[in-house]
Amino acid sequence: MIFDKFYKILVVDDAKDSQMLLSFDLQAVGCDVISAGSGEIALSILGSVEVDFIILDMHMPGLSGLATLERLKDNTLWQKIPVIMLSSSDGEDEVVSALELGADDYVVKPYIGKVLFARMRTALRLREKTKTLENLAKTDFLTGINNRACFDKLASSAINQAQRSEFPLVVAMFDIDFFKLVNDDYGHDIGDKVLIAFAERLAECFRQYDIIARIGGEEFAVCLPHTSIENAMLACERLRESVEYMRVPLNNDSKKEIGITVSIGIASSVSASLDLACLLKQADVGLYYAKSHGRNQVVNADKLLDNDVVTIGDSSEYTIEEKQFIQHKEDRNLSEAFASFKMKSIDVNLGVSNILGDINLYKEILKMFYQDHHNDANKLTVAIENNDMESSKHLAHTLKGVACSVGAITLFEVTKLLDLAISKQQNDILDYLLKDVVIELDIIMNDIHDKLIVPTV
Repeated sequence: MIFDKFYKILVVDDAKDSQMLLSFDLQAVGCDVISAGSGEIALSILGSVEVDFIILDMHMPGLSGLATLERLKDNTLWQKIPVIMLSSSDGEDEVVSALELGADDYVVKPYIGKVLFARMRTALRLREKTKTLENLAKTDFLTGINNRACFDKLASSAINQAQRSEFPLVVAMFDIDFFKLVNDDYGHDIGDKVLIAFAERLAECFRQYDIIARIGGEEFAVCLPHTSIENAMLACERLRESVEYMRVPLNNDSKKEIGITVSIGIASSVSASLDLACLLKQADVGLYYAKSHGRNQVVNADKLLDNDVVTIGDSSEYTIEEKQFIQHKEDRNLSEAFASFKMKSIDVNLGVSNILGDINLYKEILKMFYQDHHNDANKLTVAIENNDMESSKHLAHTLKGVACSVGAITLFEVTKLLDLAISKQQNDILDYLLKDVVIELDIIMNDIHDKLIVPTV
């Protein structure tokens, strides 16, 4: 088979004999072909039919090939469809104009079937790789749901639509209770299983058009368009109850399981400003209230403004160790030294909590992190350039673990993505993923250097 799967091809050519020849050759290699005798007809077809590839004649009466190509690339629905231009002329100016407008390739008539198919395969592979990279850029590497950047984009769009249409919208924030204890007691692999299971439960409990995302660590968010605060409370309570009864197996042994609970804060566009940052901040207030008043509950943050708190859910009894952890965390949050120490790309709160609140020890650990890893970007670059996968794997895996320990969440996420790609031998995307790691490392190392390494005068 010439192509790796079934493709629907749109052939655009005013010459009937060219249409028939292309249709015959493409159908012979397993493609479904639609023909159009002009640019205008092609655009009309695209309005109702999805195609995978377009073969477009350069010279046509009416809307020319270049004009049709320009219309294609100006339309967000069509601009990513691969296009190969066909022409009986191979003039340089025509070729350059077509490529500059966004054509993937150019073939001269009379075409050679093997050459045309080879160039089609190349364009299709390139488009698939581009699509994969675009998905990586908007998807959380671990859970497969939206990441923070994608959530911000989609939720902001939903909020703008809500503002225009004047319909209600709710944003909810979720935090898995005592997730640090899961990592401490069972390890990060089990912690990852918990995060994946929770994300799956989110997808099951909310509607398809609700926007769900992991926004960092054990925190998740959901944007619910066309939803009142009352209905959002009910939906979040269903999720809370479902999570409370959920069990995550350990080490593939179904007899050994752990349970989790979740705290939830929600805010509506009726109470807060129609701005994503404001809604998230208000929902976070409700989440903080839920965490500090027993956990495992849903809190309507809108009511907090009126000092009339509404919560749904049950408070749990905690072990002595858990209560000590809560108290220690609350005391730590009140520390002036802790509050005054900020980092650009590091969650200091998380990093300090990993060492039980000792801010001075945390600063020393950051210095050690700088000393041990400030040259990791260069080491990883050299290892990947030399195709030294063993060294690349060791460097990425070590850096991933240390990043998590110090609270460098973004570095942890991009390094884990690189680590996974190295393990799966996805060599074609290593350079792309490495760039994110290098950028994040540079920001962190410069910040540590300026704040902790350079002696104060």
